[in-house]
Amino acid sequence: MLNSNDEFYTTGQLAKILNCSRITVFYWIQSGKISAIKTVGGHYRIPKDKIEKILKSTSTVLKKHERKTKILVVDDDPHIVKTLVLFLQKINSSYEVYGTTDSFDAGRLTVTFKPDIAIIDIVMPGMDGFEIVGKIKSDPITKDTKIIAITGYGTRENIEKIKKKGASLCIMKPFDYYEIAEHIKKLINPQK
Repeated sequence: MLNSNDEFYTTGQLAKILNCSRITVFYWIQSGKISAIKTVGGHYRIPKDKIEKILKSTSTVLKKHERKTKILVVDDDPHIVKTLVLFLQKINSSYEVYGTTDSFDAGRLTVTFKPDIAIIDIVMPGMDGFEIVGKIKSDPITKDTKIIAITGYGTRENIEKIKKKGASLCIMKPFDYYEIAEHIKKLINPQK
């Protein structure tokens, strides 16, 4: 990106680094957003230290705006998966939400999608929620995923067992979607 030997860069070089046009760089210089030196020939040169400052501030802004909270919804009821996915996407545009009704697909998605939060039904055909949560929490790649267990079979035994596997909480069906959303917020920002 930046050549360690160069002390100054042209508007064209900076445009390539920032992935924009030379005209955009020229306007930024004219408006004072970028500090530059004008040569005798009327060309602008941007000091390397100013570019490094621009790159650091741009990188920080992009990280703040680009990072979405990844949420995985796993339930054998397609209606719950579809409505919960749509609901979460609608209430918060910074949520990237995937859903599946297949417990084995859930295992694949936890590794490839790497959710921050997984909402998992305890009772499912194939691999049940206890196994899914156990696999998520035992894998070094996904162990930090926060788990919200959901169930229609909220016995004391099931709740204790799913929490021992690593679920942060267990919510009974039928549940209020806004309640789920509140729990997600608390799991994302525990200090608030």
